[in-house]
Amino acid sequence: MLEKKEEEWKDKVRIIGLSIDSAKETVKSHVENKGWTAVEHFFRAGSKCSEIYGVRGVPHVMLIDKEGTIVYKGHPASRPNLEEDLDKLLKGEKLEGQGIAEYKEADGGSTPAIKVEEGFK
Repeated sequence: MLEKKEEEWKDKVRIIGLSIDSAKETVKSHVENKGWTAVEHFFRAGSKCSEIYGVRGVPHVMLIDKEGTIVYKGHPASRPNLEEDLDKLLKGEKLEGQGIAEYKEADGGSTPAIKVEEGFK
């Protein structure tokens, strides 16, 4: 996916891998074996990021809109087309479907706002 859209997305999309493996050597080996060198990878080490962001399983994806709000979090297989989701977010369009943060009308305006629930901040 990333290689296919790399030229189009350039500096507009960041795909970041965050590993929960017990050792960063495991992460390095896995990334190299899979050929995922175009993705930024981080090792969570002793952080509580999984707890803070409500990660319940692996793999887990979070999609973040242009305003920095997490609009989707969950298993990537529950999104029919992640590439299309990223294209929509780049255009400022809202996503729909399973696991998407609830949208509501902004006070007094025509721009939709997102109802930010716990774990989506």
